[in-house]
Amino acid sequence: MLHQTATETLALTTGADLKGWILAVVGNLFAAFLGVRALGHFLKKEWGEMLTLFVAAVFVAGIVWFPDGVKTLLGDVWKKVAGA
Repeated sequence: MLHQTATETLALTTGADLKGWILAVVGNLFAAFLGVRALGHFLKKEWGEMLTLFVAAVFVAGIVWFPDGVKTLLGDVWKKVAGA
């Protein structure tokens, strides 16, 4: 009985759980990094750098947290450009 349970537990997966875990960890590290950088720019009153950081952060956050949506969006844009 134990052997059958161990075999079922060790079955191959698609990796979706690992992908979700990695994206969650990377996303949270990214958010923490952005918070520290934004606070530094705010305290130094570097408004241009803070705005640039925000724009870049929105773009990168979309890729990190919504990779499938970004893939679809970029594919649709390419179809319009290439005329396919």
